[in-house]
Amino acid sequence: MHQRFGFSVKALTCRGYPLNYVSTWPGEVSVLARMDCPAVLRNQGPLLSENRQAIEQLSQELHFGGGFSEVQLQGLYRPSIELICQTLQEMLQQLLLPPGALAVQMLLLIQRLEKLGAAFLNDQKTLRQVLPTMLQKAREDLEQLLRPGLSAFSRAFFRQLLSAYCFRDEEMLNTGIKARISKTWQLSKTIFGGGNWRSFGWEHPDFPIRQANIFRKPSAAPVAADTWESWRRFLAVRLECFQFFGFAYYQLPFFPGLKALLLTYPITLAQARVHAASAGRQEVHAADVEYAVSSVDHCHGRSPRLKFQFSRQSENYFTGERFPFLIADLGLQ
Repeated sequence: MHQRFGFSVKALTCRGYPLNYVSTWPGEVSVLARMDCPAVLRNQGPLLSENRQAIEQLSQELHFGGGFSEVQLQGLYRPSIELICQTLQEMLQQLLLPPGALAVQMLLLIQRLEKLGAAFLNDQKTLRQVLPTMLQKAREDLEQLLRPGLSAFSRAFFRQLLSAYCFRDEEMLNTGIKARISKTWQLSKTIFGGGNWRSFGWEHPDFPIRQANIFRKPSAAPVAADTWESWRRFLAVRLECFQFFGFAYYQLPFFPGLKALLLTYPITLAQARVHAASAGRQEVHAADVEYAVSSVDHCHGRSPRLKFQFSRQSENYFTGERFPFLIADLGLQ
């Protein structure tokens, strides 16, 4: 359509792709480039700043709300939220730390900050003083917490959440009885460790999930420094643009949105392992992580399946004390 008829005839949503516009602070809109676009995934193409005029013009055609609500902010002031997000962005730069350990460390910090409450966190001077100590404590607790311990039920529950990140837009168009029965059957097999994600969308490998062995012992082989670069960038951009809670993520408050964002690590790892296995490899390469990040970004905050309360319950189930067990059972990458 773009080539034959021009940009202006495309629907508003299509004209905005691959940009994601979100109302954040009152009177402000943040814009990021979605990593389900191949060029963005590879960090190619012109910077958003080079197209600022076109981006602002399109934003004027969109209708936005009044920004984050008091409930979504959980009583936090903007400087406190910015400081917490900045701290997490700095943690993502620890390239020598395996991403699984990094995800657990970040979650520990988030859990402890949430327990302190808004009154404490809004005291900027005190917050800056205690953050280094809290970071050190999170590092010290890693070794003790990272141990296998998921039940068979928890593994099945994780596979169900994982499958929700595999459904693509086109499957929503086919609502016939045969299609629904087929999807239900494939979903049931996936939950119990079988199935084939290709039935959920053509972008996925045509490969038996069971052969990928998602849950496994960690590999002794060193991981290349750039293997997880796309996942780190996926998180960093959302933290910078505040696109992980509020309107950007099913109206969730700040801390639940942060936890759901970190849950993308085990989901990305599982998808990357299936992609690697489909290519006859045990080790995960950068291309496998890029495939998984693209799949996750396509669904994160936008999936019709993930908007329901059941998904919130699944996220809460795995972002509490079970999170280190989940990472350890997947095998620390």
